[in-house]
Amino acid sequence: MKDEEMKAYISKLLVSFDPPKDLHPSLFIIHPYVLSGRELDVLRLIADGRSNQEIARQLYVALSTVKTHINNIYGKMGVQSRVQVVTRARDMNLL
Repeated sequence: MKDEEMKAYISKLLVSFDPPKDLHPSLFIIHPYVLSGRELDVLRLIADGRSNQEIARQLYVALSTVKTHINNIYGKMGVQSRVQVVTRARDMNLL
């Protein structure tokens, strides 16, 4: 199995496990393989306060691609908003 295939497999496994609901967000541990490099790029731009359209322009991708990345990030990090994702990412030292 190639490294990229292994990373994808590990990501799928990790995402399938939900952390306990009473676990404080700062204690939630995210495996480095869960967010892709591009998702980390999008996360950093969200933290910079960029709109979806601005992110799309900066990364040279379609707006729909940005929205897909954001939905994936929210799902992987167990959040529902930009404020929550930035807070969680900072708690986890991703930003």
